[in-house]
Amino acid sequence: MRRLLIFLLLIISILAIAAFEVVPSSYSVVKGEKILFKISLTDVSGKPQQFTLKAKINLGGFDKPDILTKGLKVDGKTELNFLAPKKAGEVKITFSAETADKKTYTQEISINVTEKDESEFSDKLKATIDSFKGSVAYKKEGKQVWESIKSDTILQEGDEILTLDKAYVIVKFPDGSMTKITENTQVLFEKMRKAKDGRILVSIIIKKGGTYNVVQKMVAGSSFEVRAGSVTAGVRGTKFGVDYYEDKAQLKVWEGEVLAFYDDSFVIPVFEGGQLAFELFGQVIEDINQLFENTEFQELLETLPELEEISIPELPKEIPEQKLPEPTIEKPSQPTQPMQAYIPQLGVETASKDGQKYIVYTISPEFTIGPVTLGIGLTAYATEVGGTLYYGIPSTEPSTNIINMITINSVALNLGNFYLRYGNMPQISIGMGFSVRDYYKPYSKSFDTKAFLGTFGLMAHLPFELTKLWPFEFVQSDSVFAGELEMKSILGGMDLGVGVLYDTSVATNNVLNEATPINLSASVYLRYPLSGGLHLGVETASQFLSDYSKFGLGLFGGLSGRLSIFDVIAGAYGTWNGFRPFHFGRIYTFQKLKNQLNTLSNEEILFGYLAGFNFDTQYAMGRFYLLGDFLGDMDLLGELRISIPQVGAMAGLFIYGYYYDSTPFAESQFTDSDTIAFLRITYPIMERNLVAGILYSWDAIAKQWIQSVYIGSETSW
Repeated sequence: MRRLLIFLLLIISILAIAAFEVVPSSYSVVKGEKILFKISLTDVSGKPQQFTLKAKINLGGFDKPDILTKGLKVDGKTELNFLAPKKAGEVKITFSAETADKKTYTQEISINVTEKDESEFSDKLKATIDSFKGSVAYKKEGKQVWESIKSDTILQEGDEILTLDKAYVIVKFPDGSMTKITENTQVLFEKMRKAKDGRILVSIIIKKGGTYNVVQKMVAGSSFEVRAGSVTAGVRGTKFGVDYYEDKAQLKVWEGEVLAFYDDSFVIPVFEGGQLAFELFGQVIEDINQLFENTEFQELLETLPELEEISIPELPKEIPEQKLPEPTIEKPSQPTQPMQAYIPQLGVETASKDGQKYIVYTISPEFTIGPVTLGIGLTAYATEVGGTLYYGIPSTEPSTNIINMITINSVALNLGNFYLRYGNMPQISIGMGFSVRDYYKPYSKSFDTKAFLGTFGLMAHLPFELTKLWPFEFVQSDSVFAGELEMKSILGGMDLGVGVLYDTSVATNNVLNEATPINLSASVYLRYPLSGGLHLGVETASQFLSDYSKFGLGLFGGLSGRLSIFDVIAGAYGTWNGFRPFHFGRIYTFQKLKNQLNTLSNEEILFGYLAGFNFDTQYAMGRFYLLGDFLGDMDLLGELRISIPQVGAMAGLFIYGYYYDSTPFAESQFTDSDTIAFLRITYPIMERNLVAGILYSWDAIAKQWIQSVYIGSETSW
């Protein structure tokens, strides 16, 4: 009996001590809103206890984010707001309280996050141009033509704005809120609506560039959001900025509070005087700790720029409409092959050179006479919409001499055992293509030569471009030089070769985590020629860091060369010290531009496989590559172009698709959160000069295909 009494007293004592209460103001919340939690801990006598409060969540966040990491010091009781995610569903929150004597109490709460009713925002919201400077263009929803912006331009939902160098535009909303769109920025006004009671619903997507925003105190139930990549900044009334460059989102808060929603799943508040930068390189956020690890918090020292900088400039009454391409994804294109004449291309596009943006107008016929191929272009450009027209290839010293409108796009001499060509850069492969395969920089010109003397062959790639005929001007068009020496049938009928590729300008800021870059590749290969241009052989290659502090080694064995219409490679490999197969490949320039190059890792030995091919026929061209290791990592790249000739009354059809994924099938789908893909189907109106069709682009953020109409020229690929 005594033992039973002691046991009951012990149970009562424990229950009395465990007075840990977590009371939410509601168990249901609209997505993107807040719920107040009251939390307390008392001892057996009802006296408040000091404790450390922590929480675990599967979605959402808190206005005191320390609760999710190191915990909050609480003196008896506290209040904090749960920040609901921007997706509907059930949220599970586990609170834990730990006292000084290491006793822990837990409580789990379930919150239902519901959809936001936007049906009351039925009226279209109109925004006006407060002021602007420089070259600013806008595009109406459903249109493909960009127009020069004017003081009386009205913006509505679905419209886009594009600013070039040294330009900006300030957009003013009816409630007095203002957004300044800075230079080299493209934004989409995704939502611009209002309700009968004065509430507004604004959502702006930054495709690239930056904005400054001054949002007035809004009516309860209003919403003003700016999205950059996977991050959405939600506010109710504040002064803040959002930048989105090279897949890195940065938030700056000068006044008030900004809620940063990541992939609509997790929320981190950013308070006045703070800034944060977020970068995940396409990874899927599965845990809030992963988010904190990839988010950099800093004190904001920058002052808010003045929005009202300049009054609206006077422009000519009529400015010709210019068709500008959408500069959101760099689409690879293959250099023109100088084998036959083709119909001249008329193109209008934006180009970047030496940090300056240009609008370029070109027409470029090319023809072959005997051993000589000649491509002469007529090229003009401007630095702003409707601005002064200059002649020739964009240069830091613009020319108004009309003779420079004539540009030498390509010239080639083919004498059989000697080939010299100047023109659009070809794809560069060295040896069997293990370290260097299909390297290519879009829109660049180069000198390329091949010479054969007996059993010796020499290849050289020199990236220089002729920019003006008068005065004569050459500039370096790329930073990569390459060369190869080959000796035929030197050992038992096998060919021996040595190849080198050197990048003269690659820096730590081009590499993930600002590591030391790889800038040199050297290869030695021995291969035996099979029938039809196919080779069986081995290649050993080395890649060096720019400071020569480390080098990686790779060994490949397998097949490469021509197989019917296909240029193939297939085999197995081993690598040491982080050597990267195909490092100097088709997307090297794109990764360098995005500062996403890889460096040599600490992996000692890794074994894997690679397989791929190119093909080129009269009506179809393409390439497909799969590179993986036996640990499961792989890259997948594909390109395809099909030209269907005229059949009866049908003028023909052009189909072009592109696909790249660094984690194919990682999410059990062919297209996922880091896929770059598009499919363009066009119908010729005036041969290749003018085509119209449909463009399907994969939106990796929304994980869906976006359909749009395409009107323009069908360029060579």
